Amino acid sequence: MSAAAVPAPSARPWVRRTGVVGLVLAALATGRALTHAFPVGDRIEAPFVRTAEVGETLRLRYADVEAGEPQGARELVANGSTLSTPGLWLVVPVTIDARGEPRTLAYAAVRGADGTLYVASGSSARGGFAPGPAQPGIPRYATVAVELPADAAAGAHLLLALDSFDHRRDDLADLDLGLTAGDVERWTARTSPVTVPEPSDTAPPEAAPSDAAPSDAAEDGS
Repeated sequence: MSAAAVPAPSARPWVRRTGVVGLVLAALATGRALTHAFPVGDRIEAPFVRTAEVGETLRLRYADVEAGEPQGARELVANGSTLSTPGLWLVVPVTIDARGEPRTLAYAAVRGADGTLYVASGSSARGGFAPGPAQPGIPRYATVAVELPADAAAGAHLLLALDSFDHRRDDLADLDLGLTAGDVERWTARTSPVTVPEPSDTAPPEAAPSDAAPSDAAEDGS
C-alpha cells in the first residue's frame, strides 16, 4: 500500500505575507516622507502668531494689546540715565488690557529689517521692557525700548508674548510698526533724546513729538 501523496505547501501564504510586508514598508516610507515634508513637531510647538498694525487693538488669549506711535533717537533717557548708541533707540508705547486675571507680559522684541531679533526683555536684552502686572479692566501703559542698527529699523515689527521664553502653542503678537526710511533719517538726525516713561495704569498725556519742526510763529519770533 503506497503512502498518500502529500500536497506541496502552497506558496500563497508567503505571497500574502510578502505583500503585507511590502505595504507596511511603503506606509512607513510614506510617513517618513510626509514627516520630512511637513515637520509635525515644528507645527505642534509653533506659537499662534496674531498680527496688527500701529493703533489697532490685537486680541490675544491673555490680553488685548495695542502699539502706539513709535519714536526714535540716538539718545535715550530712562530711569534718570542717558544712554547713547551709534545706531538707533526705538521706543514704542504699548497698552495692555489683561484678560481673566492679572497678567504680566514678559517678552518684547523687535524683528529688524535684517531679520535679526533685538530683544528688549530678559538677560540678553538690548533695551528694556518691564510693564508690571496688568489688571483685568484696567489698561496698563508701558514702553518697549530697543537698541538696533539704524539700517534695521525701517520695516521693523514688534513682537510681544506672555512668557519670556516659552511661546509654544500660545499667542504671539506681531505688530507692524509701519516704519520708513524717512522715519529713520529723521530720527538719526534728531538732537534731543527720547524719554521712556514709567509704566502706569494712568494714560500718559498726549504730547507733541519733540522732533517736530518748529512752528512758523516760533521762527518769526512772535
